[in-house]
Amino acid sequence: LLGSEALAFCALAALAVLLAVYHYQVKERSGVTTEMAAVTTFFLGYLTTTPRLQHGTLVAVSLTIAVLFLLDAKVTLHNFVRRTITETEFRDTIRFLALVFIIYPVLPEEPMGPYGFFHPRKVWLFVILVCSISYFGYFLRKFAGERAGANVAGVLGGIASSTAATAAFARMSSDSPDESGHEEGAAIIANTLQFPRILALLYIINYQVAQACLWPLLAMTGAGVTFSLVRAHGRNGRVTPPAFISNPFSLGPALTFGALLTAVLFFSRAALEAFGTGSIQWVGLLSGLADADAVLLAVAELYEQAGISIGVASGTVLLALVANAITKSIIAVIAGTRRFARGLLVAFAGIFATGGVAWLVQSALQ
Repeated sequence: LLGSEALAFCALAALAVLLAVYHYQVKERSGVTTEMAAVTTFFLGYLTTTPRLQHGTLVAVSLTIAVLFLLDAKVTLHNFVRRTITETEFRDTIRFLALVFIIYPVLPEEPMGPYGFFHPRKVWLFVILVCSISYFGYFLRKFAGERAGANVAGVLGGIASSTAATAAFARMSSDSPDESGHEEGAAIIANTLQFPRILALLYIINYQVAQACLWPLLAMTGAGVTFSLVRAHGRNGRVTPPAFISNPFSLGPALTFGALLTAVLFFSRAALEAFGTGSIQWVGLLSGLADADAVLLAVAELYEQAGISIGVASGTVLLALVANAITKSIIAVIAGTRRFARGLLVAFAGIFATGGVAWLVQSALQ
């Protein structure tokens, strides 16, 4: 009320000393919830009585409601942290948050190295995606069950990045090689969702190219869904022990995949510099090794500006998807179990064979 910062500081210091004495006098108490609530109350009062703080009273009322909610949920939160979340899971959560909010913001955005192939933020974003799918997939499986958790993680991974999802599920399969193989189905789901996502992006970028790719992408989506259902049906009735994954966060495999992506980017850029863009199919094939989405914009621009045929444009998109599948297959072989890699390779073969037939039929009818 007096508006003196020194007096406010002294009052807070006196309150802190009093609370410290109270805490250490009562030996049976282990928590500090009461003490922190008392300090929070002091700050709430300070907010409401300091004229210089704009909207201080409104902020104080909002914070009061939030603090009351936390105090009311204290027992539930305490049980959740102590009984539901293990120490390893809590520690890995902190490491995961550091990966996202500490390392990523300080990385340079500008391309580096020969041909400007190395994008630190782009590569690290891929590392984050791999860790994110692995991290959330762990907790989805823990709380929703093996099959449901893995399938939901596959859907989320397919929306975010099918390559990162494949890497994450390959790592999970290696961590639990004796379990029922739900990672295989989740990886197929994630890669199946890539096709409708690509189709939606094409309709946004260029309607004509999207129309030319419509039937092949729909056919590949249908084939992917079929493989997912067949794999799920084949697992029904099998009694297998529950999977065990040691921890939700593992940075080593994600860094390995980031290094692999960097190498693919370098060789793709070097090939483009050496051979030029005379053959759009080779450009799409090389670029698709690293990122199929990046090829879409290039194809749309070349279709409008360079006058390439609609058949070449749609074929280049499909070639980019095939190249991207090759990268994922390499990841599956390196990081996953033999069963995981074999199942994904068989699914890819069936999916792209179906898409190739649909593309040939559509091209013949046009």
